[in-house]
Amino acid sequence: MTDSNDPPTTATYTQFACIGAGFSGIGLGATLKLKHNITDIRIFEREAELGGTWHLNQYPGAACDIPSSLYTFSFAPCPQWTSTSLPTAPQIKSYLVSIAEKYSLLPGRITFCSSVQKCEWLPSPISRWRLTVLSHNAISHHECQFLFSGTGILFHPKTSSFFSLPGAGSFSGTVMHSARWDHSVDLDNKKVMLFGNGCSASQIVPALLGRSNNAEVCSSGRDYNVDKITQFVHSRHYVIPSLAELFPLALLERLPRGLQRLLCILIGEMDFIAMRENKVGRWIRRKKTEDVKRYMRETVPERYSDLVVPEGVEFGYKRRVYDPGYLRALHDERVELVGERVVEVVPEGVKTEGGRVVEGDVIVLATGFETNRFLEGVEVVGRGGERLGGHWGEDVSDGDSLDGKEGVKGVGAYETVAVGGFPNFFMLAGPNSVTGHTSVIIAIENAITLAMNVIKPILSKGSQVREVEVTPEAERQWVSNVQDELNNKTIWGGGGNKTAAESWYVKLDEKTGKRWNAMLYPGYQLGAWYRARKPRKEDWVYQ
Repeated sequence: MTDSNDPPTTATYTQFACIGAGFSGIGLGATLKLKHNITDIRIFEREAELGGTWHLNQYPGAACDIPSSLYTFSFAPCPQWTSTSLPTAPQIKSYLVSIAEKYSLLPGRITFCSSVQKCEWLPSPISRWRLTVLSHNAISHHECQFLFSGTGILFHPKTSSFFSLPGAGSFSGTVMHSARWDHSVDLDNKKVMLFGNGCSASQIVPALLGRSNNAEVCSSGRDYNVDKITQFVHSRHYVIPSLAELFPLALLERLPRGLQRLLCILIGEMDFIAMRENKVGRWIRRKKTEDVKRYMRETVPERYSDLVVPEGVEFGYKRRVYDPGYLRALHDERVELVGERVVEVVPEGVKTEGGRVVEGDVIVLATGFETNRFLEGVEVVGRGGERLGGHWGEDVSDGDSLDGKEGVKGVGAYETVAVGGFPNFFMLAGPNSVTGHTSVIIAIENAITLAMNVIKPILSKGSQVREVEVTPEAERQWVSNVQDELNNKTIWGGGGNKTAAESWYVKLDEKTGKRWNAMLYPGYQLGAWYRARKPRKEDWVYQ
């Protein structure tokens, strides 16, 4: 890094730079070396260690909830994992460290404890991005020809609903979000109050009770001896049988690794048919809804059936939860589910709307993350001084108007990767990258492939081309088509559900009633895989 005493005009330089050292940043660095023989990259990571989501999410039972064959890079399968195992967060982080070491990203090419504050495009003849970086209370600058963002999709914990309660600061015990777990807190013989019942909460409960059906979690060696878990349930999710019950494991494990991965992808892609808002999709959803409800009712204690089994929302609208032993764990006498809403926090615990005071020693907020937010905390300034937030219509000041400007008036990116007016800038796991049927790792690899194919003419020996960006027309058309698909042709448009606002995928503007989904990808990843290898030349401008 640049010395803090250097003048602000001094900057270090690499051809490539990336914000974030999670799957996106590590995948980019590894791909550059493996497929392009490029090692001139600097990755800036705000945390002290790499891993992104899998560095921060270290709560009890934290594990991948899709087949591991879809949660590794295609070029680097993990031989220690079976194709349908559910590796734990520490195992996934170790995998990422091994990839970083194998492809020479560690040591030296990742700068830790470094928060990128601003990225500004320096126009021709410079044609570079200048990054302003805060590291150990010192500001430095770095420049690059190609800038990638890999800041992740789910980073900011959603805690506002709890901390806005009366008396939120009065609790005498410990309050923590599942994504910021404090392992120094001793849970032995403690009463734990757990808010939420999505993916994280469903892993935490059986892990704390020693009843997880994930072999990887059980073999982790960590035992907890909680006195009681009181779980506050205010929403319901479809909890489906574990992978071990769904997949023909004996047959699958006999197949070559590559074929295992392909079959898992194809099975996942077929699931997307059920998400379509048409006759076939509705029929499949009805069948899945009936089957999953039957499984849940047969597994959960009868006294909790009405609290846990969804009603009025079709299967697939919310993120499904692979059962890690959660439903059976509810039979444990140390668990109590509470359906009443919490209206106040008191020193000894919380008070419900019925006046009951629930006492506890530790409050765990497994309440998810803020969604539809990208590159928060990073000011990105493109061509002509245009800010990315303004391009998306997010940070227009009072009295300003987007009329006549080229912004898309909602968070989005062409092929989830590129934004018009921001040359040589590519987003990994960008807007609409999430799939409910395959894996975001596949989406990240597709994005890297597309970006590298787009910039290939610039990298060619003797090329005079220095900049590339998507055309405003292509970007607007892509983003418009994505929102049309999601709102009118898939389940996430609200068809067959009581309210579309129940899904964390959807952002609803309470003033205008406008719905915007910048999370989900409304198509098949195999289609994205193909387009990444055959980019439309007419959608790009080179200078």
